[in-house]
Amino acid sequence: MDSGVFKRGKLLESMPRAAIDGAIRDGRLRALRHGWLATPTADPDVVRAVSIGGVLSCASALTLHGVWVPPTSKLHVRGSTASVRNHPTWCRQHGRPPTVTDAVDDLPTALRHAARCLPTEDFVVVCDSILNRGLLTPSALAAELGGTPQSVQHALSLVDGRSESGTETMVRLRLRRPNLQIRTQVPIPCVGRVDLVIGTSLIIEVDGYEYHADPDQFEKDRLRDLQAWALGYHPIRLTYRQVVYQWNLVGPLIDEAIKRGLHRKPLVAAGFA
Repeated sequence: MDSGVFKRGKLLESMPRAAIDGAIRDGRLRALRHGWLATPTADPDVVRAVSIGGVLSCASALTLHGVWVPPTSKLHVRGSTASVRNHPTWCRQHGRPPTVTDAVDDLPTALRHAARCLPTEDFVVVCDSILNRGLLTPSALAAELGGTPQSVQHALSLVDGRSESGTETMVRLRLRRPNLQIRTQVPIPCVGRVDLVIGTSLIIEVDGYEYHADPDQFEKDRLRDLQAWALGYHPIRLTYRQVVYQWNLVGPLIDEAIKRGLHRKPLVAAGFA
């Protein structure tokens, strides 16, 4: 990954020493710490991680690899030398730490650090995203986390890889309970594919971070809801903010709908185009 931060030794494989020294003098490169250089346009999070003695890893690195990661203000760093690997606020993986080769950990290394660092829900969200986006296969995901503690293996048992957004995974996990069927990305005739179906008849759709500003899409979504109602379903729409920041308000309301049996209502055959 070209983050704009490089090990000096790596640059020497493709640039003469004199060229590197010249780039430092004229500002095209700057020293972050011994053995590490950055371009003026380097990723600021990577620059910060390297400047304080580590490399970008865990959730922060996974974000750069295109994984959907729950929002956090924490910069996830792991130590790049033995003297700083046990920093109390930095990330570590289960088992022996791998050698640092880049300013940003590759996806498998970042994933192994996330397995130890992230709460269970966040880790399942990350794994769902990795599978859904085709960044790893299910077998490769399991292999990367082989030998990890039982808590990690339990988290892996909750991964389904079908959710198309992290917020869908969050809702699925938070509503999970014995004897309650939850299906993800369910195709419904005359309606289309919906995010979640609870039981037989309760639909939950989760809008993304950027809500549909397109008036045409807004109209289509409302038509889908009406079509679902006509078939006997009960659609509920949630926003990104409601799932991520307001679940204490939203969750009990959905629980009440389930207690009242809205997920067990009989469906009717589709009779419209």
